[in-house]
Amino acid sequence: MMIFDKQLRSSEGSVEVWREFNLDESLNASFVLPFFEKHNRGYVKFYGWSRGLRIELEADTLRFNLSSSREVLMLSGAWFNPHLEIAKTSRNAKKILEKFLEVFPGLGIAINPWDRVGMLYTIFLSRNTDYYRNTVIWMKKIFKMAETEDKLSNVRLNSIGRSYQLKQLYKVREKLISILKDDSSAESYSLDKFLEIRKRILAVKYCGPKIAHGWGLFSLGLTCLSQVDRHLLRIGEALGIIGPDDKIPFKNFCAHSRCFVRKDCKIIDRCITYKMYRLFGVAAGWLQTATYLYGAKYLSKGKDPFKVLRR
Repeated sequence: MMIFDKQLRSSEGSVEVWREFNLDESLNASFVLPFFEKHNRGYVKFYGWSRGLRIELEADTLRFNLSSSREVLMLSGAWFNPHLEIAKTSRNAKKILEKFLEVFPGLGIAINPWDRVGMLYTIFLSRNTDYYRNTVIWMKKIFKMAETEDKLSNVRLNSIGRSYQLKQLYKVREKLISILKDDSSAESYSLDKFLEIRKRILAVKYCGPKIAHGWGLFSLGLTCLSQVDRHLLRIGEALGIIGPDDKIPFKNFCAHSRCFVRKDCKIIDRCITYKMYRLFGVAAGWLQTATYLYGAKYLSKGKDPFKVLRR
């Protein structure tokens, strides 16, 4: 299907998306969620780039204001169509991906390459906590106080809450901001450039590969990356994707290698993130997002309605 622009008025537009696309599902599975408030059938972005943008899905069309179709496709997740990407994978990979497409046929990958510091804050605060009950609420409070990226450092984090995640963010936020400030004018990063930034992120206390790879996926749209979380581990082991000798990415190895470019990591043959890329290509990030959504929506409540854990 060809995606096209249609101008409705000077400040409004629409863009056709793939038939199965689900806006609610795509935003709820992404670190982009806290940047939006739900209003009736649509979402309004209340922080940072394109503040005031409204996105609403009607049938197979996204209607919007104050933005371009390119920005809307990225922020909504509709730019990534898993139905097309699955066709490029091997037979075995396709079988696994199709299993999750049955569950989440409308799942895209919502990304935000413009509010990069806000995205990094969000991913940092998602560690070891309930994303929807804590992280999203914390970040919405922070975003409403700051309104723009250049005011993020002015927010008094102790007024947001008393969790250890917020206390740790307070200690390192200036370092996180400085990492991205140098490249704030760049609209996109290559994988090679991301690996340089990954090294700098990993040099910051409390930041591991899960944070760096999550930022690369959901801020830059590098869908070859996947975060290794408990849902991926559980589902991956059940489906035979992850074996007993496979390893979660090590911070020290990730900080000193350019694995996706030079394949120079000592555990590259056993690294789960690289194995996901080797098996599923650019659909690796989508699969990890789908396993997270399935785990959070069903497995965490003791349910497995689609029998994903049964091979």
